[in-house]
Amino acid sequence: MALSRSRSLQKDKLERFKSFPFMEAAIALVVIVVLAALFIDTRNMPRSSKPRLVQSGGTNALEFDVITVNTIIAKEFNLSNVGGVLVNNVPKGSARRLIDIRRGDVILEYNGVDVQSANHLAYLMSQSKPSEKVSFVIWRNGRIMNMADKIPVHAGIDIFGPNGRDILVVLVIVFITFSMLFLNLFNRTVCVTLGAVLMLVAGSVFGFYNQTEAFDSIRMSPIFIFMGMSIFTIFLEDLRFFEYVSKKIIITSKADSVKVILSLCIMTFIASALVNNMSVILVIIPITIYASRGLNFEPVTVVIAEIISSVIGGNITPIGDFSNMLMASSAGLTFMDFLIVMGPICAVFLAVFLWYLWFFELRHKGKVKSLKLEKAFLSKVEQEVGAMKMDWPNIKRVLFILGCVLLAFIVLPSFKIHLAPIAMGGAFILLAIENQKAKEVIKKISLTDILFFFALFLIVGGALYSGLLKVVSDGLIAMSMGNKILYPIFLMLVTTLLTALMSSGPASAFLVPIVMHSGFADFTDVVWWALNLGSIAGACACISGASAGIIAQTLAEELGTDQKKKEGLTFANYSRLGIPITIVILVLSTFYIIFLSIIP
Repeated sequence: MALSRSRSLQKDKLERFKSFPFMEAAIALVVIVVLAALFIDTRNMPRSSKPRLVQSGGTNALEFDVITVNTIIAKEFNLSNVGGVLVNNVPKGSARRLIDIRRGDVILEYNGVDVQSANHLAYLMSQSKPSEKVSFVIWRNGRIMNMADKIPVHAGIDIFGPNGRDILVVLVIVFITFSMLFLNLFNRTVCVTLGAVLMLVAGSVFGFYNQTEAFDSIRMSPIFIFMGMSIFTIFLEDLRFFEYVSKKIIITSKADSVKVILSLCIMTFIASALVNNMSVILVIIPITIYASRGLNFEPVTVVIAEIISSVIGGNITPIGDFSNMLMASSAGLTFMDFLIVMGPICAVFLAVFLWYLWFFELRHKGKVKSLKLEKAFLSKVEQEVGAMKMDWPNIKRVLFILGCVLLAFIVLPSFKIHLAPIAMGGAFILLAIENQKAKEVIKKISLTDILFFFALFLIVGGALYSGLLKVVSDGLIAMSMGNKILYPIFLMLVTTLLTALMSSGPASAFLVPIVMHSGFADFTDVVWWALNLGSIAGACACISGASAGIIAQTLAEELGTDQKKKEGLTFANYSRLGIPITIVILVLSTFYIIFLSIIP
């Protein structure tokens, strides 16, 4: 009787456990954590010696958390005299990149004056104005260092006050342009170029945007990065490197359709981080169609999975996606900044996505696969690989130069050399070495994409000078109440929505000036990672959000993804797979933003 009653109680507990609303509990937990984090201010947390915030005058372009040196600190840091201030924290935003002050440095002098205390340094720095040259004498690792730099006029960007009539005109132009783009009425470059022409005409007629301001709006750095990395992709594609690697993956996977699909997604993820996700998708889709015909699986789902994998992988580095190129060139973020912060979370996103893909889309394929078909296709691929004449000396040369460029991305920013000259320099060194192929490769650089980006910057310039971006910026700050944690969370959600509607490149082009104007970017990089995370979520939700989405859709239709069902790569079937992943990414990203915001 007792045993029966015990089993009955266990059964009741199990039923209550199954009926427990896990989704509601998860959402409630997120809300509680966010609300709790809003009241966390690490500067007011108890410490052994409370730091003093010091900053330069004017636009506060330089800011440090410092502690007055006492006898204990002097002894610990081997200082001969008790004097100066210990740097406890340096903001991680653009202000940190203005001058090489690090946590653990002891500031002994400022502009030739001996620093007596934290309050003394605060007074000295408050006298320094924008564009003035400032100098520091620093004690670091047992030796004295001298450094100097100018305080910039503003670490961010000025955006113009709103004018109701001009904003209305710009809104109409933006709505028309991106409606055409979203509905895919014309080629995307044609849509955006028409919008740019309308913006220039309207700006001249209404007097808010002239030709000089339009040319000033064009950002060349991300375009140069895009061109440089595209040259490497063109070389590797012409040398059939991607085709060879893909077929070797099929052979290694024993032509098991599930393993082939997951392996192609991982390959897309890695390649998108190292070159450019749009170029990778153009290379990988024909290979996917080839494998789908040989193994008789539905290619649409696989193409969607590869687009999402390219979105996630492309956001690991500043060279993988155009939105990242724009952020890196605007904020001075380095290759290692992206790799350290975005690498771990993107690896988590990919792992969750591949599990979801296997569990809901691919698991049943293992039960219905044909061993005979797999064996025949494997034999065919092995014969094709054996017959391929690979130019390995040239392939190794291209890969070596690409590796040197990636290494330069890591090392040279320490010498204040930016990503654009590194990418273009490496690409044109390759063209000089492979001079006989240079003309052919240059012809293959996508001029339509470059024109697209030019036109996009012209449209964003109109929004900037009309005051539209000022309205959006003020709205974001008002919604977040100026809170350093709530602001990036709202920014991520806005980015997700705009990316889904406009694509990641245009959305980032509109939002980067807003972020730089907000002031948050001066002292924290979390806003840039929030923009990046929102870009990933939006690109996963809707095919129009991914940089390569429309291109992939056109290419898949040309190659015939499903000749039997005539079901192409549509908005509906993309979002069916992508929206659940978007929800997971947003939840994980919220926790990640809070973590990044509260760590010192």
